[in-house]
Amino acid sequence: MSARRTARRMLAAAAISLIAHAALLGGSWLMPPEPPPPLPTLTARLQPLPPQPAAKPAVPQRQRVASASPSNAIVSTAPVVPDIAPAPAAQPAAPPITAEPVVTASAAPTAFRMPEAPPMPSFPRKGQITYQLTMGPDQTPVGRTVQTWEFDGTQYRLGSQSESTGMIEMFRPHRYHYLSQGTLSDQGLRPERFLASIKRGSRTEESIAVFDWTEHKVRLGRLPQQTTVELPANSQDVVSFMYQLALAPPAPGRIRFPFTRGARLDIVSFDVLPPEPIDTPLGRLLTIPVIQVRERDNESLAVWLATDYRNLPVRIRFYNRNGEVSGEQLVGEIRVSDR
Repeated sequence: MSARRTARRMLAAAAISLIAHAALLGGSWLMPPEPPPPLPTLTARLQPLPPQPAAKPAVPQRQRVASASPSNAIVSTAPVVPDIAPAPAAQPAAPPITAEPVVTASAAPTAFRMPEAPPMPSFPRKGQITYQLTMGPDQTPVGRTVQTWEFDGTQYRLGSQSESTGMIEMFRPHRYHYLSQGTLSDQGLRPERFLASIKRGSRTEESIAVFDWTEHKVRLGRLPQQTTVELPANSQDVVSFMYQLALAPPAPGRIRFPFTRGARLDIVSFDVLPPEPIDTPLGRLLTIPVIQVRERDNESLAVWLATDYRNLPVRIRFYNRNGEVSGEQLVGEIRVSDR
């Protein structure tokens, strides 16, 4: 009997050992490893280049500011060296710092100089500005606006698209689409075709302006009604005039030029005010305010040009026919490229 009991105990021990080894090899009791955290989105901030010494030849610099999030930024600079030189040793990353929302860009801003022709070789070939869109005097957030530009040789293309979001989008969607196309002349932007499409709720209005600089005529108006009128020199549309100001910022004082939103052509006056700082999601920016002189029963607008960012429009404010603020676009991000 004792021999049988001993044999049974040995068989039971062997079975338990076999089950334990099978579970260990199968790994069914192990928890799967936690997935790695997602990599942060990299953006870049547009910053002015440091001044170069006058007595020594300038050393080409490449500057980049990258951040993993709006609250962390890493700053690094590296000189451009000949191909025969050994690769520079990696520099340790600077400690994280607290920063405002960043501007993304591929080139540092420079003081704009009016070249001969075409008039803006130093201006970024492509770019995009994203704005926060608000409505009313209380600046209620309602959506966003994206403006884009592209200069290709002697041609330009400017676009602006505003779209509502949230509750406004559900009950009364708004869409503002503008497109300006034309050529680059010694005087700057010369529009040839301007399209405007405005949707408020279920109602949509479309306008078009076709500029004939040879015959000095412009055909414009809300579709399907069109009229042809005389085309004065230096005429601009509601989008091209902002970038015309960026290319050649006016001195303080009053300026006048022909201006169209697509429906009609008016001679519009603007007051160029002394520089003033404004607060934006990108921080405090020094700007040149360009304010349209209000006329009775007419809508108007105002533009703030950032002096440290190639005079790009960083705030655009709209006024209704009573002179009250009806909407505003405030910069949230800038991207530029020379490719």
